Amino acid sequence: MELFRKPSFADSTGDAIPFYHGGYYHIFSLTPPIGTTVYPARLRTSWSHSRSRNLVDWEELPTALLPGTGADPDADGVWTGSVMFGEGLYHAYYTGYNIHAEFPQTICHATSPDGVAWSKDPEPCILPATELYESLDWRDPYAFRNEDDGRYWLLLSGRKRGGPAGRRGCVILYRSDDLVGWKHHGPLYEPYHTNCPECSEMWKMGGKWYLSYSRFSEFVQTIYRIADSPFGPWRTPKRDGIGSRRFYAAKSMANGEGRRFYFGWIHDRADRSDRGEWYWGGEFAVPHEVSQASDGELDVKLPREIAAAFSSRVASRYSPKLGGCRPRGASDIVVESAGTLHYGFFDIAEPRFMMSCKVKPTDCRDHFGFLIKSDDDAAGCLVLAFEVGFQRVSLTFLPMAVDPFWEASCTAIKPAQSPGPDGPRVAERPFAFADGDLIDVQIIIDGDLVEAFVGGQAALTYRSYEKAEHQIGLLVQDGSAEFSDIEFSK
Repeated sequence: MELFRKPSFADSTGDAIPFYHGGYYHIFSLTPPIGTTVYPARLRTSWSHSRSRNLVDWEELPTALLPGTGADPDADGVWTGSVMFGEGLYHAYYTGYNIHAEFPQTICHATSPDGVAWSKDPEPCILPATELYESLDWRDPYAFRNEDDGRYWLLLSGRKRGGPAGRRGCVILYRSDDLVGWKHHGPLYEPYHTNCPECSEMWKMGGKWYLSYSRFSEFVQTIYRIADSPFGPWRTPKRDGIGSRRFYAAKSMANGEGRRFYFGWIHDRADRSDRGEWYWGGEFAVPHEVSQASDGELDVKLPREIAAAFSSRVASRYSPKLGGCRPRGASDIVVESAGTLHYGFFDIAEPRFMMSCKVKPTDCRDHFGFLIKSDDDAAGCLVLAFEVGFQRVSLTFLPMAVDPFWEASCTAIKPAQSPGPDGPRVAERPFAFADGDLIDVQIIIDGDLVEAFVGGQAALTYRSYEKAEHQIGLLVQDGSAEFSDIEFSK
């Protein structure tokens, strides 16, 4: 099977603009010119357009919006925005970028009778309010009908003129009665914790309001806040995040059943190397479905449509490398490694597959989990680890870097990976568990993309370009665990 990663004609894509209408899931996305890698050439983006009825099979439609020319407000790029249907038309609100203009970023508007062919307004609909905000970041409009307020709302990303440097980012609210005239309300959320809250959006579920946005300057992640009113106050959840690092600029849509799906992208790296610099843009992750937990926070899981698309079973055999284990039936493995380590590998050679299983720790003091893209010694790999003491699940690159003296002294240690600003623990999520809990795990490996969904609550996403001896395996460090209902499919 193929997963929807980017338009077929594109080197890369980014910033999904999801929209559900008339039984179709639509994804508009920022698509750079072929062959570009860095700013400003890579950011002269167009809006590509694809749609699907089932989240699996996607049809490419004509490019929705192209950059303008000369003095046009979008001459250097049609950047992120949103799509909605209202007042009898489809509306696209987007960021026009003109690097030479007095206001390089402005809020622009286009309309369509059918959602396919679009006509741009000649001038921006909202210019930066420079008496209150800086003009450099004035972007990422998200428009929707707020029935609680009886008006149309438009959120945008901005930065206040005053306050601690690097912490002035805020979400700004405009309101309208008719999608024509927009009035400034003020900052809807001003947390003083980031440079710019990118790609914000808000929606309501079960009596709670949710505001999500991304931060490139802290952890490269999409996070969210909760409120009882659309005006706030917006509070931080205990289990923050729609995903983990590198699931970026994620935005969502709700289908006709009220199920909500987030679409984010995973960054490319220079030279397709784990030591290359991170680029803006890359490939889409699989959709993340969110639902409301009993405490009002959001659980994140793999949509059933994506799981079902991995419909062809793949045979596998498990080979232990260190420590004891015993099979229990055709798809269960029991590991007992108190005070020591067990690890081993499955003989999976498929470039794209999903592993699903259940894990039950029975006496674990350190950690247990999965080896991903590993060498035979489990010394160079990604580890998806359930860490008992920290009550978290994480993706960690091994080996970790050490001080130069120790690197010179340790002849058996391989050179460390270089995840760059992410550090060796490249992704982590809070995840509460105890001995005896049965944890559902789904891991998708698709070439260099790694995506894990755990317990119906959390998701972790990353890239690993390195070729490996083994695609996936198990490990238990100082403990015992049962791995059951192990299946591989493609």
